[in-house]
Amino acid sequence: MEIPDIEKQIQELDEWMKSNLDSRELKRALGVKLALKGWSYRAIAEALNVSTSYVSKWKKRFQEAGVEGLRLSYQGAKSYLTSQQKLEVITWLKEQEAWDLSELECHLIEKYDVVFQSLTSYYELLKAARVSWQKAQKSNPRHDPELVKKKAEEIQSILGALRPDINAEKVAVYAIDEVHLLEGDLISHLWGDSKNRLSIPIINEKNRQTYYGALNLMTKELILGEYQKGNGESTVDFVRKLIQKNPYQKILIFWDGAAYHKGELMRELLRELNADLSQKDWTVTCNLFAPYAPEENPIEAVWLQLKSLLRRCHRFCKNFSIIKRLFQLFVNLKLFNFPNLEKYNNFSCLI
Repeated sequence: MEIPDIEKQIQELDEWMKSNLDSRELKRALGVKLALKGWSYRAIAEALNVSTSYVSKWKKRFQEAGVEGLRLSYQGAKSYLTSQQKLEVITWLKEQEAWDLSELECHLIEKYDVVFQSLTSYYELLKAARVSWQKAQKSNPRHDPELVKKKAEEIQSILGALRPDINAEKVAVYAIDEVHLLEGDLISHLWGDSKNRLSIPIINEKNRQTYYGALNLMTKELILGEYQKGNGESTVDFVRKLIQKNPYQKILIFWDGAAYHKGELMRELLRELNADLSQKDWTVTCNLFAPYAPEENPIEAVWLQLKSLLRRCHRFCKNFSIIKRLFQLFVNLKLFNFPNLEKYNNFSCLI
């Protein structure tokens, strides 16, 4: 479109906006004017508190019908799709890598000149394309699937070589991790009165307690250690407790690459314990999971279960001291399901 034509359209909008317009018509006109002046749809949406599809819709209406297309009485766009058009939209949705309601609205306006009167119609299209509203999962861009696979093969090889001693209970196999319990962990999605938002009293959301956990992958026992924080001193103390727990067994540990798992204090302990022994006779052997792959550690599934159980018991948690006691009680009573090792490539060979 020629620049003079854009200036003429802006002038037409200015003249129309000087008349006694309904506030809704004025917002439509202003959105179109800003678009014609080169503003991005996102910037207009933020300035007028509307969606980007709103801007796209009224700009298209204006280009088709002039200011008449912006009037409240204008009936230009359809409010329905034909069966064939629905199939086309569903196919288009399935081809997208990411989904946004505003983009769907824009697509329907631009290709079919359709504007639904209810959001439900948009949701039904998304549902038909098997696109659901969901809480996103965290992912680390440094996660390397190939390295995870390679590490899993290494761990399987280690366990395979030690399997006779593991079966004979000469070696105890532990998956170890720390969990940081926060008072704010109580806040999550819970069942409540649909008319009244559920409120959970939190005295200090920053209240924090660190626990070391060691999950025995053969006996399914979970050993818990309470500490001020995760560091070299706490790590060494917890490993010593594991040794006391297994006085007649060698200990095989699998954990992540936290600095204090492989720091100087831990290395000193291993030198002290293993001294002049050959590697096959080491008292304690430590192995690392692949970096940035917490899902490889079965104990993570246990922490998730225990925290979920805590949230369900939020009404009993009057203070952080009670939260900690409940957490420890859940562990002592074994109120968790042992992870299915078939789902962990590292340890499926133990089944």
